[in-house]
Amino acid sequence: MNDNELRTINYIRNYHRGRSNAITYKDLAFQLEINDREVRDIVSTLVTDYQVPIGASQEGYFYIIGDEEYRIAHSELISRIKALSRRAKGLRLGYIKSKQEIKPKQLSLV
Repeated sequence: MNDNELRTINYIRNYHRGRSNAITYKDLAFQLEINDREVRDIVSTLVTDYQVPIGASQEGYFYIIGDEEYRIAHSELISRIKALSRRAKGLRLGYIKSKQEIKPKQLSLV
């Protein structure tokens, strides 16, 4: 675990326990003095690779301290998966449709 990952987990665990104490990724980036993209990547790594129970909701990131918070965070992830799946399907169908609509220009002999 690198220094920014350690700082992130310690900050969230110490100051943002529970959903009611969630922090937005922008505020977390400001507090840790790192950029927004890095915060999102770090949280993803902490949850995926180190199994740290950090939840995300509309309110922001929080350290999960109970069953209900786990269910909310898990449901949020499943909802995103479903939305991304629908978007991927729409993209695929739109691309297929666009290929069928594009026809080469016919040459006119004048």
